[in-house]
Amino acid sequence: MTSEAAATPIPRKGRVWVILLLSVFALGIGYAIVSIATKEPGREVVRVDGIGPSQEIFSGIPQEGERLGSADAPVSIQVFADMQCGSCREDFLATIPRLTEDYARPGDAKLLLRHYSIAQNQLELGFFGAEAAAEQGYGWQYTYLFFRNQDEAERFGVGDELMETLAGSIAGLEIPEWKKFLEENSGNEGAIAQKLEAYADLGTDLGIRTRPAMIVSGPKGTQTLQDGPSLAQVERAIGEVGGS
Repeated sequence: MTSEAAATPIPRKGRVWVILLLSVFALGIGYAIVSIATKEPGREVVRVDGIGPSQEIFSGIPQEGERLGSADAPVSIQVFADMQCGSCREDFLATIPRLTEDYARPGDAKLLLRHYSIAQNQLELGFFGAEAAAEQGYGWQYTYLFFRNQDEAERFGVGDELMETLAGSIAGLEIPEWKKFLEENSGNEGAIAQKLEAYADLGTDLGIRTRPAMIVSGPKGTQTLQDGPSLAQVERAIGEVGGS
């Protein structure tokens, strides 16, 4: 038996409004589908790669400011690198993880990070984020993640969104303190800029060229490795300048 509600016809005027509402709803759904279909995938979110490896590589190793490894390590390796340089990425990733695990972790060497631009501008914005992270003892993690995510830097540009997302991907780093340090020490006359300019002057004095370089020093001398040295070259230099 048909219910009274179902049997009662909708008045003509009411039917017109229902049709109009359904039409608007259909148009809205159609617009949403088109929007989703034509939207650039992932453009609105910075997707950070390498978070897990970064924790595995650097966790548990003494880190203070520019230094990774024990302050008493007999060998020091100054690492001159430009993390906004596309050709520097492979050089960094092919050497630093192994040097960290095989030499910094057991205390045989310490790595000293020098942000060194191969461009005319020594004050690259990405360097500022790394120096703010280094203030809390996470500069190497930040630099590693930046190299791993150069594609995202190209998509989004090097700005607040990218830098804060990278910082937020580092376990233990306090974002409010990171932001505060950036705010208080940025600018062309700020403490970070002065440190970056000191790195640039040091690189010039040492004759560093346009690719990543390492200065390996120990009890038996110093070796300058230019033009993106391989892991084998660095290990050989460590053996030659070391005390053993």
